[in-house]
Amino acid sequence: MQGDFSRVTFDKDRRFSAVLAQQGRVQLDADLNEQTAILMHYMRTLVTDLFGPAVYSTGPDGNLAGGFKVAFENGTFSVTRGRMYVDGILCECEPTDFRSQPDPPRDPEQAEKFPEGMFLVYLRVWEQLVTAAQEPSLREVALGLHGPDTSVRTRVVWQLDWMPADPTIFSLKAGLFLKSKLDERFEPRGTLAAGVTRPEEGAAPCDLPPESGYRGPENQLYRVEIHQGGTAGTATFKWSRENASVVLPIRSAAGATLELESLGRDGRLGVEAGDVVEIVDDATVRRAAADEIPGTHTSLYRVVEADHTARQVVLHADPSQDHHQPGLGTDPALHPVLRRWDHRPEPTQPKKAQEGAEEQPHVRRHTLLVEQNGWIDLEDGVRIRFGADQDAKTPKKYRTGDHWLIPARVVTGEAEWPKDEQGEPDQREPHGVEYHYAPLGLVRDAAGEGKRNVSDLRTPFRQPAPQPMGPDQPGQPDQ
Repeated sequence: MQGDFSRVTFDKDRRFSAVLAQQGRVQLDADLNEQTAILMHYMRTLVTDLFGPAVYSTGPDGNLAGGFKVAFENGTFSVTRGRMYVDGILCECEPTDFRSQPDPPRDPEQAEKFPEGMFLVYLRVWEQLVTAAQEPSLREVALGLHGPDTSVRTRVVWQLDWMPADPTIFSLKAGLFLKSKLDERFEPRGTLAAGVTRPEEGAAPCDLPPESGYRGPENQLYRVEIHQGGTAGTATFKWSRENASVVLPIRSAAGATLELESLGRDGRLGVEAGDVVEIVDDATVRRAAADEIPGTHTSLYRVVEADHTARQVVLHADPSQDHHQPGLGTDPALHPVLRRWDHRPEPTQPKKAQEGAEEQPHVRRHTLLVEQNGWIDLEDGVRIRFGADQDAKTPKKYRTGDHWLIPARVVTGEAEWPKDEQGEPDQREPHGVEYHYAPLGLVRDAAGEGKRNVSDLRTPFRQPAPQPMGPDQPGQPDQ
């Protein structure tokens, strides 16, 4: 999550049960956040172990329809009001259909064409970071109208989606069928290792080059994030030294000129000419979660001019003309923000020196290409390496939003990253985004005009019935 965190320390494999404060000690955001993560992991694991990975309550009498029951009529599918637990995560909904759901994964203005054959309706669940830019009520105005923000929130996002089904769903069962289809799209997952530059082997201690180790002036939490999904050579990435937490709300947009609430608290956490930025709104975040690797993605932009007095920036192009999401940044209802990234894209060379360089997608979109042939330097000695494919038939796949967090520390001159048995940086799968899934219904043959039969695939959980009260001991249950 793109918050202003010092680092993220929770690791379920370490089996910590609590964070205990000591008197007279410094309090860190990482400690408080780890306690929250420990508690949430415990509660969600408990719910999953007791009731299953995807369940809904039928009430004490076992006759409630529960939440997210699927019906198909009038050319689309809908779900009922209620609750459901997916991997222990509570999901709550009001009656809605595919097009009018709160967080649609695709443009609701575009008509969705469902197949005439069977298709599986399922639920995708994940958590989103919410800041004062998306929810202004989080800001304490007593600190100033444009004063500092404080804490942030997480919000559970659930999305209704569907995929074509075939007869193997009956032999595999719905949950395994869904997992197998998603694995075909995203497995094997891309991996990354991170570290710092090292002196050449055999160099004398007094001959160490000054560029060895982390050389940054401050502690940082680097974030490497996949922008365009795909495989090595087509996927692209971006990076930030501030965990992509430099986010500035957009007040209005007129072509390539954006008026912001502010240009940042200071030079380190603001925007200046030459910076690479991204325009993000609620629709961008929702669509990035779709279970597919799209052929295109929104572009990044270069800041040409920054006017601190007028709180305006001028970009090198008009984001509202983005082919992937027309109108990007112009709808205040979608809470558009400008997010700063700290990489510098490859410079476009003159056509005489490199014919066609302007047409390379990753150059044009101001992103960096995922390459697996060696270390990639970020800055100040920090470097990354994407894991190589095991074989050409099963290349590693990178999904939009996949990210890795790399704490870099001045005192040690190191990037905090797990090591393998040889003491080298270990290849790790993304730290997020973590998606959870639950099959809801199998839409089958027609059942009248505009309707189709639906097989309910949810797992019911019947609440324990109330205990009867004893006649001799009012208010006490019978023994």
